[in-house]
Amino acid sequence: MTTTSDRDTLLDVVDRLTIEHPYRAVIDGRSRWVRRDPLIQQLREAIASSLTGGNGTKAQASPVPYDTDAAEQYDLLEGIILNALRILAPDRAPALLPEQNLRAWYTAARPALEADEEGNRIWLGVWAAWEARITAKLEVPIVLELLDVKTRQAYDCPECGMDWFEQILNSGPIPGSDPPKRWYDREKRIALTAMYRPDGRGGLDRSVVECGCCGWRVTGTEIRGFAWDLEAAESPAPEMRVGGPGLV
Repeated sequence: MTTTSDRDTLLDVVDRLTIEHPYRAVIDGRSRWVRRDPLIQQLREAIASSLTGGNGTKAQASPVPYDTDAAEQYDLLEGIILNALRILAPDRAPALLPEQNLRAWYTAARPALEADEEGNRIWLGVWAAWEARITAKLEVPIVLELLDVKTRQAYDCPECGMDWFEQILNSGPIPGSDPPKRWYDREKRIALTAMYRPDGRGGLDRSVVECGCCGWRVTGTEIRGFAWDLEAAESPAPEMRVGGPGLV
């Protein structure tokens, strides 16, 4: 998964990681351009305190608990950036923040990388992978239940054949029962769901169709074949049509 395009340069990716940048976000159902904080800064803010909402924009904020995964990713990225800078400029005193050190690394590496196409491609891949990882961490996925829009019937899972399933949310012993019995809190759910993250490009590589009953799933370009299967149905769910929003 990556948020870069074929036209992105190494500087484009470094900019998105280290400085405020324009970003196409879906807000209140509408796509618009907003200013987005540096991705490294957002990852740091996700560890504790507050995490900006609205796809990383400054418009909204909500409290979140301490995020161990965000802390581990941040520490790892900080170490990678610091190590890259020390190798390239061993006498340079590192800055306090990793985004400052990454920009210092880019400034020092740029002359050599302009003459080294292979090296430039490798580093573009390294930082683009981190951009994709942070973006996936920050963006809340959209989950769609796959229903026939006319009949309101759920589609069958290609693997197990289930359209609905019951999930046990909670359970416990029934006091005084003899022989001992248990009570169950169940919820009926649609088996097939589609999940994607709105990235302004709608990429297949960011989408998943899965069955909550048996665990069957398709990702990436495999979704295209599944979408064609739904197109062949009498009344396919619109969110899965080829060319529909978010999936293909």
